[in-house]
Amino acid sequence: MKAALELCMQTLKMHLLQGARLVCFLPPGDVFLLPTQDEKHPLLYGVFSTLGSVFRGSAVCVYSMADIRTVFNGPFAHKEGHNYQWGPYTGRVPYPRPGACPGGTFTPGLRSTREFSDELVTFVRAHPLMFHAVYPLQRRPLLVRTNVPYSFTTLAVDLVDAVDGRYEVLFLGT
Repeated sequence: MKAALELCMQTLKMHLLQGARLVCFLPPGDVFLLPTQDEKHPLLYGVFSTLGSVFRGSAVCVYSMADIRTVFNGPFAHKEGHNYQWGPYTGRVPYPRPGACPGGTFTPGLRSTREFSDELVTFVRAHPLMFHAVYPLQRRPLLVRTNVPYSFTTLAVDLVDAVDGRYEVLFLGT
Protein backbone atom coordinates (compact mmCIF):
# COMPACT_ATOMS: atom_id res chain seq x y z
CA MET A 1 0.00 0.00 0.00
CA LYS A 2 1.02 3.63 -0.17
CA ALA A 3 1.33 6.47 2.30
CA ALA A 4 1.47 10.18 1.66
CA LEU A 5 4.53 12.04 2.81
CA GLU A 6 4.36 15.79 2.78
CA LEU A 7 7.86 17.17 3.02
CA CYS A 8 9.36 20.61 2.94
CA MET A 9 12.54 19.77 1.05
CA GLN A 10 15.08 22.38 2.11
CA THR A 11 14.57 22.25 5.89
CA LEU A 12 13.21 18.71 6.33
CA LYS A 13 10.18 20.10 8.18
CA MET A 14 6.73 18.77 7.45
CA HIS A 15 4.85 20.94 4.98
CA LEU A 16 1.41 20.80 3.42
CA LEU A 17 2.04 21.57 -0.25
CA GLN A 18 3.30 18.45 -2.01
CA GLY A 19 3.05 14.74 -1.34
CA ALA A 20 4.82 11.59 -2.44
CA ARG A 21 3.72 7.99 -2.02
CA LEU A 22 5.76 5.87 0.38
CA VAL A 23 5.49 2.25 -0.73
CA CYS A 24 5.64 -0.38 2.02
CA PHE A 25 2.89 -2.79 0.96
CA LEU A 26 0.66 -1.95 3.96
CA PRO A 27 -1.34 1.21 4.94
CA PRO A 28 0.52 3.99 6.82
CA GLY A 29 0.94 4.55 10.53
CA ASP A 30 3.63 6.34 12.54
CA VAL A 31 6.84 7.92 11.16
CA PHE A 32 10.23 8.47 12.84
CA LEU A 33 13.16 10.53 11.49
CA LEU A 34 16.56 9.16 12.56
CA PRO A 35 19.45 11.61 12.19
CA THR A 36 22.63 10.06 10.79
CA GLN A 37 26.24 11.22 10.84
CA ASP A 38 25.45 13.17 7.67
CA GLU A 39 22.70 15.53 8.93
CA LYS A 40 21.41 16.17 5.40
CA HIS A 41 20.67 12.47 4.83
CA PRO A 42 18.68 11.10 7.79
CA LEU A 43 16.73 7.87 7.55
CA LEU A 44 12.94 7.92 7.71
CA TYR A 45 11.30 4.94 9.46
CA GLY A 46 7.60 4.28 8.93
CA VAL A 47 5.11 1.92 10.59
CA PHE A 48 2.43 0.49 8.29
CA SER A 49 -0.50 -1.65 9.50
CA THR A 50 -3.76 -3.20 8.36
CA LEU A 51 -6.52 -4.63 10.51
CA GLY A 52 -8.63 -6.23 7.78
CA SER A 53 -10.67 -9.37 8.29
CA VAL A 54 -8.88 -11.16 5.43
CA PHE A 55 -5.33 -9.99 6.08
CA ARG A 56 -3.89 -8.61 9.30
CA GLY A 57 -0.32 -7.38 9.59
CA SER A 58 2.24 -4.68 10.31
CA ALA A 59 5.49 -3.64 8.70
CA VAL A 60 8.36 -1.24 9.28
CA CYS A 61 10.01 0.33 6.25
CA VAL A 62 13.12 2.53 6.09
CA TYR A 63 13.56 5.27 3.49
CA SER A 64 16.57 7.27 2.41
CA MET A 65 16.19 11.06 2.45
CA ALA A 66 18.19 11.13 -0.80
CA ASP A 67 15.52 8.92 -2.44
CA ILE A 68 12.77 11.19 -1.07
CA ARG A 69 14.54 14.29 -2.43
CA THR A 70 14.92 12.62 -5.83
CA VAL A 71 11.17 11.97 -5.99
CA PHE A 72 10.34 15.55 -4.94
CA ASN A 73 12.69 16.90 -7.61
CA GLY A 74 11.08 14.70 -10.25
CA PRO A 75 7.88 15.10 -12.26
CA PHE A 76 4.51 15.93 -10.73
CA ALA A 77 1.59 13.55 -11.20
CA HIS A 78 -1.11 14.66 -13.63
CA LYS A 79 -4.39 13.08 -14.72
CA GLU A 80 -4.49 12.87 -18.50
CA GLY A 81 -6.19 11.15 -21.39
CA HIS A 82 -9.79 10.10 -21.85
CA ASN A 83 -9.54 7.67 -18.89
CA TYR A 84 -7.92 10.30 -16.63
CA GLN A 85 -4.99 8.02 -15.86
CA TRP A 86 -2.11 9.37 -13.80
CA GLY A 87 0.96 10.30 -15.82
CA PRO A 88 3.97 12.58 -15.44
CA TYR A 89 3.25 16.29 -15.91
CA THR A 90 5.38 17.68 -18.74
CA GLY A 91 4.21 21.31 -18.80
CA ARG A 92 5.74 24.42 -17.26
CA VAL A 93 6.23 24.31 -13.47
CA PRO A 94 5.87 27.69 -11.70
CA TYR A 95 8.65 29.36 -9.69
CA PRO A 96 9.34 28.77 -6.90
CA ARG A 97 9.00 25.06 -7.48
CA PRO A 98 6.10 23.66 -5.44
CA GLY A 99 7.40 22.09 -2.25
CA ALA A 100 9.97 24.84 -1.68
CA CYS A 101 9.93 26.26 1.83
CA PRO A 102 9.26 29.97 2.33
CA GLY A 103 12.51 31.64 3.36
CA GLY A 104 14.57 28.70 2.06
CA THR A 105 17.37 28.67 -0.48
CA PHE A 106 15.06 29.29 -3.44
CA THR A 107 12.61 31.67 -1.72
CA PRO A 108 14.68 33.92 0.59
CA GLY A 109 12.28 36.87 0.21
CA LEU A 110 9.17 34.93 1.24
CA ARG A 111 8.20 34.56 4.90
CA SER A 112 5.03 32.48 4.52
CA THR A 113 3.16 30.26 2.06
CA ARG A 114 0.54 33.04 2.05
CA GLU A 115 2.99 35.02 -0.11
CA PHE A 116 3.04 32.37 -2.86
CA SER A 117 1.59 33.50 -6.18
CA ASP A 118 -1.92 32.53 -7.28
CA GLU A 119 -0.32 30.62 -10.17
CA LEU A 120 1.70 28.50 -7.73
CA VAL A 121 -1.29 27.79 -5.46
CA THR A 122 -3.43 26.80 -8.46
CA PHE A 123 -0.67 24.49 -9.73
CA VAL A 124 -0.34 22.81 -6.31
CA ARG A 125 -4.09 22.23 -6.09
CA ALA A 126 -4.06 20.62 -9.54
CA HIS A 127 -0.84 18.60 -8.92
CA PRO A 128 -0.71 17.63 -5.21
CA LEU A 129 1.32 14.43 -5.75
CA MET A 130 4.65 13.54 -7.26
CA PHE A 131 4.53 11.03 -10.12
CA HIS A 132 7.15 8.62 -8.77
CA ALA A 133 6.81 6.76 -5.48
CA VAL A 134 9.48 6.37 -2.80
CA TYR A 135 10.50 2.76 -2.20
CA PRO A 136 12.11 1.46 1.00
CA LEU A 137 15.81 0.64 1.22
CA GLN A 138 16.46 -2.76 -0.39
CA ARG A 139 12.96 -2.33 -1.92
CA ARG A 140 11.37 -4.37 0.86
CA PRO A 141 10.17 -3.88 4.46
CA LEU A 142 12.72 -4.10 7.26
CA LEU A 143 10.26 -6.04 9.45
CA VAL A 144 6.91 -7.71 8.75
CA ARG A 145 4.49 -9.41 11.17
CA THR A 146 1.33 -11.08 9.88
CA ASN A 147 -1.53 -13.01 11.45
CA VAL A 148 -0.79 -11.77 14.97
CA PRO A 149 -3.37 -10.36 17.41
CA TYR A 150 -1.68 -6.92 17.49
CA SER A 151 -0.46 -4.26 15.10
CA PHE A 152 2.39 -1.78 15.31
CA THR A 153 1.15 1.76 15.97
CA THR A 154 4.21 3.74 17.09
CA LEU A 155 7.94 3.57 16.71
CA ALA A 156 11.16 5.20 17.87
CA VAL A 157 14.70 4.37 16.83
CA ASP A 158 17.95 4.79 18.72
CA LEU A 159 21.57 4.31 17.69
CA VAL A 160 23.45 2.11 20.15
CA ASP A 161 27.21 1.56 20.23
CA ALA A 162 28.37 -1.97 20.99
CA VAL A 163 31.74 -3.70 21.07
CA ASP A 164 31.24 -5.02 17.55
CA GLY A 165 29.72 -1.89 15.97
CA ARG A 166 26.81 0.50 15.95
CA TYR A 167 23.23 -0.75 15.82
CA GLU A 168 19.84 0.79 15.17
CA VAL A 169 17.43 -0.37 17.89
CA LEU A 170 13.71 -0.22 17.12
CA PHE A 171 11.16 0.47 19.87
CA LEU A 172 7.73 -0.58 18.57
CA GLY A 173 4.42 0.18 20.25
CA THR A 174 1.26 -1.88 19.71
